[in-house]
Order: sequence, then structure tokens, then C-alpha cells
Amino acid sequence: MTPPTEGDTALEGLMAGLASCLCGVLTEARRPACCCMWFEGDHRPPMDNCHCDCPDGPGAPTGQGVAWVREVQRDNIANPGQPRRTFGGECAVPPSRVRLTIELGIYRCVPTGDPETGPTCQERTNAAADGAWDAALLEYAVACCDALDGRQVQVLNGGPIGPVGGCGGRFLVLTANRHAPKDQRPKGGGGAPSFEAPSKPSTKRL
Repeated sequence: MTPPTEGDTALEGLMAGLASCLCGVLTEARRPACCCMWFEGDHRPPMDNCHCDCPDGPGAPTGQGVAWVREVQRDNIANPGQPRRTFGGECAVPPSRVRLTIELGIYRCVPTGDPETGPTCQERTNAAADGAWDAALLEYAVACCDALDGRQVQVLNGGPIGPVGGCGGRFLVLTANRHAPKDQRPKGGGGAPSFEAPSKPSTKRL
């Protein structure tokens, strides 16, 4: 046999597809991020790229912040003592037995207020409401993403991030099998679903 020559196509299909779903959901809700990506690292993206305004062209919703999907860890859930070469003769852990922990997250600008007094109570309340909105969008991205079809998916936890300076956000953590059954794998790595994302009145600012 030969080693993989085209990268980890299973992981790429899952992560790139999930990122595409997240980006699509944020855009559908008219809350796009300035940067929406598959991020590689043992920690979240640095909170130094929290742009407050990134217009995306005439008539497009104004974007804000950074959104990402990230592999946190992978676990082998095969039976103890299982031989290495029991999956079609391959020299690897059976792929259906690899379970990934994945994080979705988004950073947004948060009010800093007056240097001496800080944000007002109303500013803090508005920021909390926007955070709850983003939390709902993260959940929708997971619930409606084709890239997760056929996999055993479990949402573990989520919550707020920060704030640190003028940047805060939300995260959601889930587990999913690395491989989907062959007859249910999405073509093209999944994609943004078509649905009505959670929305707020058009007068609500990012």
C-alpha cells in the first residue's frame, strides 16, 4: 500500500464543509464576519483581528469580527486491542472509529465605553443580546449543515468568550465521526444550508 497522496480528504470535507455552513449562516442572517475560516491550532484564533467594520461591497451587509471552525482533538473509539490492519488491509486506525472534537466560534466587537466609566448598562445589555444571537447562529450552523450528515454528532457545550479589550464572542463545541457512511457523504464538502436564520429587526446594529 502507499501513504495518502491527496491529503486528509475526509477531514477536509468535514471541516471545510462545516466552515462553509457557518459562513453561509452568518451571511444569511446578515451578520457576516470579516474573516470566516477553518483554523488550525491548539488554541483559538488570537483576539487581535476583531475588526468592527468590513463592508463587503454595495448593498452587502456590513461584516464584523472573525468566525472559525477548529479541530480540538481526535480520539480513537475502536475496541481495546483491535489490530492495526483490520480495515481493508490499511495500516491505520479504522477511520469510522476516529471521533473528532470540533469548536465553532466567532469574535465580535464589544463596547468599551468611556475610558473612565466603561460601557453603559444599555450598551452591555445590547452586547449580551448580540452574543445570544450569535450563539443561536452557531447552533443553526451545526443543525443544518450537510457536511455532518450521516455522522454521529453530539453538541457538548458552548458559551461566551471574553471580553478582552474591545473583543468578545461565542463558541460551541461538538463531537463527530471523522468519516460519514459512504452513501451519505456530501458531495463537494457540504455547503451552506438554505433556511431562515435567526434574525433581529433591521434597525439592530452589529
